[in-house]
Amino acid sequence: MNSLKSIITIATLTSATLAFGQKDVENSYFVTPVQGEMTVDGHQVFYSLPANSLTVSFKIEKTVKAKGPYAQYADKYLNITNGVIDESATIYSVENVKVERQSQPDTSQLYAINFTGIDNLPMIQLDDDGTILACNCPRIVQGSKAVKPQNSVEPDAQPISFLDMGVKPFIIEEEEDDNDEDSVEVKKPKMQQPIVTTEEENAAAAADFIRKIRKRRLKLVAGIAEEANNADGKAMKLMISELDRLEAEYLSLFVGKSVKCTYTQVVTVVPDGESATEQITLGYFSKLSGFSAKQDARRGDSYPIVMKINTLASSPKVSIKEVDTSSKSSSNIKYGLYHRIPGTVSLSIDCDGFLHFGGQFCIAQKGVVVPMPSDYLANQKYSIEFDAETGALKRISGN
Repeated sequence: MNSLKSIITIATLTSATLAFGQKDVENSYFVTPVQGEMTVDGHQVFYSLPANSLTVSFKIEKTVKAKGPYAQYADKYLNITNGVIDESATIYSVENVKVERQSQPDTSQLYAINFTGIDNLPMIQLDDDGTILACNCPRIVQGSKAVKPQNSVEPDAQPISFLDMGVKPFIIEEEEDDNDEDSVEVKKPKMQQPIVTTEEENAAAAADFIRKIRKRRLKLVAGIAEEANNADGKAMKLMISELDRLEAEYLSLFVGKSVKCTYTQVVTVVPDGESATEQITLGYFSKLSGFSAKQDARRGDSYPIVMKINTLASSPKVSIKEVDTSSKSSSNIKYGLYHRIPGTVSLSIDCDGFLHFGGQFCIAQKGVVVPMPSDYLANQKYSIEFDAETGALKRISGN
């Protein structure tokens, strides 16, 4: 009987010892914000929440215009009054504005996942930059892979040349001198005498040649020209194309030439997380000098490019309780993963009273940061996913 009591007593003590030991190694998970100095003891995993930046891409068109040498005679000889370049110049214009939301780690929103019981450490998925993507999720969650556009170099102006100034020859060939007394036949160079023509005479000759080109093209199309009967479809197209090219080349002597090219100017801004309304100067634009980061006081046609950001709805005022005072002995409250509730903003970009862009975006730092219950960290029955760009809670599902 005494032996049985001893066995029961030993078994009871063993059970109590095991229970006490299990209580000491009970898994504990909670998250704390990293503020100021922090002591790391090897039981922390760190992650950050994202902040958003706005990348603005300006597609700028550069047009180089060259005045034709016979511009003043365009009306007189060709009856052209519209579309004649009166002055050589370089003109810039904004053809398109594109705004893209990007994300990067917010250094002010760094958090430590504290844990004990390494065997049951929650599965945390982070982006390449340390931004949290998921917790206890059995599948791979893709992060943010947006590619930021880059500036393209403003192309140099291509030289514009006018290949011909008229159709009449500028020299005349004279016959050989027959009064040579030498009986030996020797070929002598022909004498060349320049013909002096005025600019207006050259313009009249060029205009007359343009009319001849048009008549020749009309005869080809109508089948009146002799070569039209012997040309197949491809040959006919080639002849007409060549006549069009010649006409355009000679017509440019009167109306001038213009060459266009485009390039991209990129500006990136990070909206403030505190202000409900922001006004940011992205740069300055001039029709005569293009985009510049700083204003040139010497140019009177330079205007600021302004981005206006307005928060559409004020975020709720969230006060995160740090200490539980409901009991007599107060203790720190343990929270789970922190995430964002992003804010929605309206955005506009204008320059000199002209609206180039308008739209709405969800901006992470315009919202608030809130914690989840700590139980979700320890309970691997639940899969938690976050938006890679805004840090918002995206999905809670059962595993």
